[in-house]
This record gives sequence, C-alpha cells and structure tokens, in this order.
Amino acid sequence: ELWDIIRALKGHITIILTTHYMEEAEVLSDRIGIMKDGKLLMCDTPDTIKLITGEESIEKSFIKIVRGEKK
Repeated sequence: ELWDIIRALKGHITIILTTHYMEEAEVLSDRIGIMKDGKLLMCDTPDTIKLITGEESIEKSFIKIVRGEKK
C-alpha cells in the first residue's frame, strides 16, 4: 500500500525515502543516494548506478560501492 501511495505522489512532490531494501529503492526512486558512515558515496539514477558499477542489480551495485570497488 505504501508503494502505491508513493507512486501516486511521484511528480507532484519531492519524497525522501530511506530504506535498506534495494528492490524498494530501485522500484520507487528516480535517484538513489548511497551512504556509508554518514558520507554520500554516490547519488544518481538506478540505471546509471548499475552502469557505473557494471552490475545488473542495485543490490550488487550497492555492495560494490560501499566496499570501494571499481567496475
């Protein structure tokens, strides 16, 4: 139900959603910010993040980014 509410509000207001669920972030977000130890490591679209990391999923991209691994 929460996903439906967020989808209905998209394009009308800015929504900041914090989550540990990468699937949720990928489905609902125009941009994803990845943080570690209070520092923003990357902020971009899900597709761009996957392209930069060379991964097929946001979850694998997240792991690669927080570990400091390159493509």
